[in-house]
Amino acid sequence: MDPLGARLLAARIKAGVSVGTRIELVTDAPGLAAGDRGIVDDIDDRGHVRVVWDRGCTVEIDPEQTQFRSLAA
Repeated sequence: MDPLGARLLAARIKAGVSVGTRIELVTDAPGLAAGDRGIVDDIDDRGHVRVVWDRGCTVEIDPEQTQFRSLAA
């Protein structure tokens, strides 16, 4: 595995979710409120999670700053 692949794998493990997972915010985030729901679209090499929110926007969150929970499929 190359260094970038290793970083991406570590970031995805650290984020605690995978692409396609439906999540709900537990705490507020810039432009979002606790209770907002969306689907994980991508996880970058920093571990930040890009989510397509039900309200129609795509916003990246930092799991170390913003709490969320996975929802049952």
